[in-house]
Amino acid sequence: MSDPPADILRRLTPIPTYTDHPTTTPHDIVGVAPDGTPLHIDVVEAAAPALLLFLSAACLGCRDLWEGLPELHAGLAGAARLVVVTRSPGEESPEAITALAGDAPGAAGIDLVMSSTAYRDYRVGGPPFLTVAAADGVRTESVAWGLEQTLGTALASLPGSPPGSPHDSPHDSPHDSPHDSPHGE
Repeated sequence: MSDPPADILRRLTPIPTYTDHPTTTPHDIVGVAPDGTPLHIDVVEAAAPALLLFLSAACLGCRDLWEGLPELHAGLAGAARLVVVTRSPGEESPEAITALAGDAPGAAGIDLVMSSTAYRDYRVGGPPFLTVAAADGVRTESVAWGLEQTLGTALASLPGSPPGSPHDSPHDSPHDSPHDSPHGE
């Protein structure tokens, strides 16, 4: 590592923290599919919560999440809708996103939307990041620390999560996120 400490510090992205409940307001997600088809993901009026998983093709910390999308969707067991959010075309390559997502969006019923506006609306500094949002508010927001931790964090914020859900880890809380996380590209 040859970068001076000041250069490293300038590249760090803050992780949202809160003392009781996230203060981010839920927003619908408006963007496009990788093929350019306009998409509108209802969050504000939706009957069920959504796990918004903010990923990128350029993010090395996102690879296991891309590969595990079907497993993540299955682990939610219908408790929440899984929505993968990337930045808009021009900031992300639709071809790279399509290659990483594979057939998971169509085959597993996972939504995939390219929306830089959603990154701003949900105050995401960089991927991998997760937010569980529902009509009544944002329930949790955190760095997405791999498949098991991401699923555990999401399930812990949902009422009636399936028995035996992996949400007993002390690292599931955004309060415990280290400052030098891979939260960025």
